[in-house]
Amino acid sequence: MTVKIQLTDSNLANKNKSVCTDTSCCPPKTPVVRVAPKISRNDPCHCGSGRKHKKCCA
Repeated sequence: MTVKIQLTDSNLANKNKSVCTDTSCCPPKTPVVRVAPKISRNDPCHCGSGRKHKKCCA
């Protein structure tokens, strides 16, 4: 079964209108700040098993 979808220029124009281009309505994005240090793959696992984090709780 084959379905053909035809998109007209008016359909595309309506989709483009829904995107916010005015930056005054959107608050600026703030970077995420980590509370705890990042756990690397080779650090001991935080569960206390003694294994590396990449082999245990990844």
